[in-house]
Amino acid sequence: MIPERRTRADVFAPGAYPVSAARLTLEQDVPAHGHDFCELAVVVDGAVGHRTRHGARELVAGDVVAVRPGAWHEYRVSTRVEVVNVYVGPELLAADLDWVLDYRALTELLLGTGEAELRLDPDGLGRVVGWLDQLAERARRTGALGPVQLRGLLGCVLAECAAARHPGEDEGVLARDVRAVVRAMAADPARAWTVGELAGIAAVSVSHLHHRFADQLGMSPLRWLTRHRAEQMALRLVGTDDPVSRVGAAVGWPDPNYAARRFRAEFALSPTSYRARFTVTAR
Repeated sequence: MIPERRTRADVFAPGAYPVSAARLTLEQDVPAHGHDFCELAVVVDGAVGHRTRHGARELVAGDVVAVRPGAWHEYRVSTRVEVVNVYVGPELLAADLDWVLDYRALTELLLGTGEAELRLDPDGLGRVVGWLDQLAERARRTGALGPVQLRGLLGCVLAECAAARHPGEDEGVLARDVRAVVRAMAADPARAWTVGELAGIAAVSVSHLHHRFADQLGMSPLRWLTRHRAEQMALRLVGTDDPVSRVGAAVGWPDPNYAARRFRAEFALSPTSYRARFTVTAR
């Protein structure tokens, strides 16, 4: 049984590089739970109902879903299903894994742009499962080259996911102007960004920036920022004891009432209720 609250200590050894994997067999429902790390779940065999704040759908072999820090998900199991999870410390997305912003599919999966559907074909699934089995085995060992090997295996997995989402060689690459704006907003969500400032970072007109975001990410820059702020707020709610007002201010919503309204609009729960249900406590 997976607990409602999972922490880094559940998936990373003390002092270890924050990348690991595990193969799980689900034979009963897994209740809604949150955690303070990134999780990619790859369905290997069977079918399972999966629910997040975005809604519910059935996952089958080859489906890949991401659950970002602070978010929650649950499984409804009707028959035995096999899943391989890969766990990633979110701090890597601003360091060793910042290259994911070069790829539209990986940005959609890992950086708060909503629910992305991704399915691997049988050959791709076989390759990914092989890499993840190696990753799980390597994460259990120590050694100076461990992080290099883990990054390499994870890079293979992410590259396969990007190729599956956007098979064309060029269409999966995030445009340079969109990438620059996403990097800026992700690095400083608390800043009172305006569309004009963001367009200046991209060195394009406001209308062009809106068009590029809509084309590549399916939403406007400020809509992306709202979702990112809400997910960062969720992470802080479950990972810290800071007052809700301070949490809201830290992500760019200094008015507590406004922060609560925006958060509820994204998660269908008040900040207080979300914290009560999904608070991550160290073990």
